[in-house]
Amino acid sequence: MKDDELIGMNSQINATPSSAKSPYGLFMRQSRKLGRVATKAFREMKEVLNRDIVLPSAEQFLNSFPRLHLPNKQGGLDELSRLKNRVKRYHQVIGSARTVFPMTIFRDSIVVDRTKISIIKRDFFWTSNVVSFRIEDVLNVSCSVGPLFGSLTIASRVMSTVDHFQIDYLWRSDAIKMNFLIQGYIIAKNNKLETDHLSRRELFETLCELGVDSDR
Repeated sequence: MKDDELIGMNSQINATPSSAKSPYGLFMRQSRKLGRVATKAFREMKEVLNRDIVLPSAEQFLNSFPRLHLPNKQGGLDELSRLKNRVKRYHQVIGSARTVFPMTIFRDSIVVDRTKISIIKRDFFWTSNVVSFRIEDVLNVSCSVGPLFGSLTIASRVMSTVDHFQIDYLWRSDAIKMNFLIQGYIIAKNNKLETDHLSRRELFETLCELGVDSDR
């Protein structure tokens, strides 16, 4: 081999590493690597897309959800009807009284139902101030009577700006009747007497009998 050819080969061998270490050579190598990675990812994605995807049927999809047990329509209506009847029964008025006109221009009222006492104060036409409290919250009731009229004073655990509620100028018989009724209801509640099964008339008579003063 000639000396000139040996010199040429050595120059090519020595030139290869230097060119590979150049910025251009590094860029080309990185580009080829990225190309191989992108090609591999493309092939794998193509294989995934070409596979058959088996979807669950509509029945299988619906059966995967927890079953909801809806109440029977007729049973729901029966329950609603019983609830309405119970609420109506609780609002059943046992006794009521109104103040006397013209002693009070705008007549006040006191109403006792199966669960509460309502005192309605009126100061003008179509206006009213209603105070309601449970029978269990009544501490005491007292009655003052004269020849014609009477008044009730009710003390309650539920206090606002006053420590008692007073209704004046009731008819004498109405004041006595309401006093017996409320006093009897307080006794029944404090002694946990069962009264829900009684009719309105039976409940009124029973409570008035319980509330009668001992000296009468």
